[in-house]
Amino acid sequence: MNMSDSSNPVLRLVIVGSGGRLGSALLENYSRNHRVTGLTRAELNLADPESIRRALEPLEYDRLLLPGALTAVDYCEDHEDEAFAINADGPKLIAEISAEKGAHVTYISTDFVFGGLSPGAYAEDKDPKPLSVYGASKLEGEEYVLGVSQDNLVARVSWLYGAGKAAFPEWIIQQAMKQTSLALPEEKIGSPTYTGDVVDFLESLLGLDGGSPAGGIFHLSNSGQCTWQQWGQFCIDQAAAAGLPLKTRVIDANCLEDIAAFVAARPINSVLSTDKFTRHTGITPRSWQDAMREHFAKTLVAGVC
Repeated sequence: MNMSDSSNPVLRLVIVGSGGRLGSALLENYSRNHRVTGLTRAELNLADPESIRRALEPLEYDRLLLPGALTAVDYCEDHEDEAFAINADGPKLIAEISAEKGAHVTYISTDFVFGGLSPGAYAEDKDPKPLSVYGASKLEGEEYVLGVSQDNLVARVSWLYGAGKAAFPEWIIQQAMKQTSLALPEEKIGSPTYTGDVVDFLESLLGLDGGSPAGGIFHLSNSGQCTWQQWGQFCIDQAAAAGLPLKTRVIDANCLEDIAAFVAARPINSVLSTDKFTRHTGITPRSWQDAMREHFAKTLVAGVC
């Protein structure tokens, strides 16, 4: 096997969903030291078994990462067959093809597998009770991928944002630049998670320096927790400090049930415990506030909002 300048092995990686927010970050970072093949939706359609076979069967690879998914929560509620095809059946076939090649699979999952009614941070062994089609389809995807091999990895993330594609932070700032009043749920809590940190977390789990990849389920998020209202207020405060022309600088409180556009039920508590990850790697995730300050230092200066 080829060796990089740092004497670490050059691995052959495949990223399915390389055009998405997390997938593009993985592609950009891992391509620096490894041979990475990125597959976008146009190149591999998770809902089409023949598309999956055409894309993967000719390839030889050591690790496959699967951030690609149907993540439109409310759309999934009204398109159940499509959600399960993309989030469960497609990943199962990918895991089977990868097993034939002796390749390890990492399936990116979500806090939506939990019902969110229990207090405290959710550990990996907490019983999942999804409230939505999206959550149920992702849980089935987890079970399929681990059913093919317990050596595969399921990485659950929550409230994901980052460079490349606008997410909640950019959206709420854009709204504050257009509207004179805004409100967000004060009862929904979770941990915002920066894609740049998830890239680093996964690197430590996947043995990209020559070690063996981890298997089973791990929760990955930045540390600490906040409500949606507090998250939105933090974003607005950062935008105000950067001098953006805001029409409102205060996020009022409301409840999830006040958001008429939501079709699917959301878990009230989305806080994920990262204790298992810290025990395994020795890494303690930095606070969500510090991660967001780094994100805004890059995006606000670049005029993303």
